[in-house]
Amino acid sequence: MSTSWHDIILNSPNPEKAWGNIFNSLKELAQTTTSPVALHDHTVIPDRLLSEAAWNLWHAYSDAAVKTSDELKKWCAAPSSTGKAVLLLDALSLRELPSLIAGAENHGIKPTAIRVTGSESPSTTDHFANAIGLQSRSALADDGKPGTFVLFDKSYTDVRRIPFEDCSVPPTSNIVIWHRWLDDLIHLQRKLPDQISKTAETVLQRDGFWGFINKLRQGRKLVITSDHGYAVSKRFSSEVSDKDAVQRLRKTFGASRNKAAGKLWQSQFMPPLVMTNNKQHMIMGQWKWKVQGGFPHVCHGGMSLLEVAVPFLEIPAL
Repeated sequence: MSTSWHDIILNSPNPEKAWGNIFNSLKELAQTTTSPVALHDHTVIPDRLLSEAAWNLWHAYSDAAVKTSDELKKWCAAPSSTGKAVLLLDALSLRELPSLIAGAENHGIKPTAIRVTGSESPSTTDHFANAIGLQSRSALADDGKPGTFVLFDKSYTDVRRIPFEDCSVPPTSNIVIWHRWLDDLIHLQRKLPDQISKTAETVLQRDGFWGFINKLRQGRKLVITSDHGYAVSKRFSSEVSDKDAVQRLRKTFGASRNKAAGKLWQSQFMPPLVMTNNKQHMIMGQWKWKVQGGFPHVCHGGMSLLEVAVPFLEIPAL
């Protein structure tokens, strides 16, 4: 696979082709790799190539990669003889794709399409919310969407964090539900990576989850996707050792992957380590540095493949 990654990342004719091939390769890997640790290990080579040799592709990402937000806009706007539902599983990454597919198969559901799409840059919840016309995720709560919301002209919206089996679905044609279950595991309950993987596998194959899916599918096509994925910092392949670089990174980022920026990043590290987009500085690749208290075991906001790449499943109506 290393030769293929070399060709895709370093020899593609343009950034659009490169990111298309990167996402296709990640989809194949995610569908055939049931171990989240093994999937991470498969991303070490491409993440290092991107951050240490082809960082221009990260700089081109915003314009060249297929974004989840853009694909949702197209899907929601396309003519349909049925209603439509969107389920945003906050922080769902490619690690969870095998469990999602297996759960669907075990419940007699065959997705009509399985793709990989990309987060915003940086890979945060708020930047994804902004891309679909919201100030924040909470703007969808209790059907309170603003007029700037772009996915549907008319729809019911909500933000949920209760168990899936307890989630009701109103009898409206178009629905958007943003569920916080996995993001809460990461940020509120602060679970370790292996705990997250085991919990996600269990939940995504449980009858309660697929019962909720069937409620959403009642007279509606459905997309299941996410705002961003997540990184497991303890498995990062590279550590910054230069003292000046470490000091600057600690001062700017602390133990995070992104930080608000008033101007472009100026430090001339080589490889560059940091890019600036959407008034944010972001770490490119699987880089970490020593910081008091250490990095969170699970994090997002930077630009690495498992932070930005997410599943995009289309499921037929019931």
